[in-house]
Amino acid sequence: MNETPKRRGRPPAGGREAIIAAALQVIRERGIARLTTREVAGLAGVSEASVFYHYKDRAGLLQAVFAEGVAPLKALAESAVQPGSDPREVLTVYGRTLEEFLDETLPVIAAAQSDTELRDVLAAYMAENDLGPHRGVAAIGAYFAGEQAAGRACGDLDPYVLAMMFIGACHTRASQRQLPLPSADLPPLEDIIDATVAALRPA
Repeated sequence: MNETPKRRGRPPAGGREAIIAAALQVIRERGIARLTTREVAGLAGVSEASVFYHYKDRAGLLQAVFAEGVAPLKALAESAVQPGSDPREVLTVYGRTLEEFLDETLPVIAAAQSDTELRDVLAAYMAENDLGPHRGVAAIGAYFAGEQAAGRACGDLDPYVLAMMFIGACHTRASQRQLPLPSADLPPLEDIIDATVAALRPA
């Protein structure tokens, strides 16, 4: 009996998720300079051709990694915080999501500074999706402003400046984890949240 020949077509859709997960693993464990399509394919359990099929090239793969990292943060920024929500809970969700995003994407952003093709790809993606720190400042600042209007927050502070300070602190913590330096103690996220909540309290 003749065997039915295997059909050629698209690689399985599930391979996309495996490829992204493998790329993130390589970046975390070995750094972005060691990221190759061959190694990613091996970790993902797919052929190298599948990587090229889904993402065209290394720059396309890195853009997909960036998009994967930004998705939860983008969704969070687009969701309105309910008035009266507990500030500590709001800042905990934002802070953790932001730091997780930065841990995954800062290596890609750093690599783009010395790779013209990747820099152009990321710049176009960020412009198209209106991405950047301003989104977080706007979202958290709007929440702080709402708390002020309701009399639940200090009326003397600039809500958007406080939001920028909070985001800047999260960025500093994430950036330090990317540096090839001996680890130094920085305030934990919980302490940053405590200080921000204290600044919000009405006088």
